[in-house]
Amino acid sequence: MTAKKQSDGRWAPWWIYVVIIVGSNYVKQYFVQDWPVAINAAITLVLIGLLFVGITAVYRGLRS
Repeated sequence: MTAKKQSDGRWAPWWIYVVIIVGSNYVKQYFVQDWPVAINAAITLVLIGLLFVGITAVYRGLRS
């Protein structure tokens, strides 16, 4: 097995996930900065999950 894993095209490059998730988290914080921590954390987890699935779906759709 090689040291560098070959991409099979199922996942977008890591930097796409990072840029979109971090950017959307900054926008989310603007709107929910005064909300309780538990609600803010729950929104963050849901947002990250939806973005991860959405980015992957769009990337796979564009690659096919």
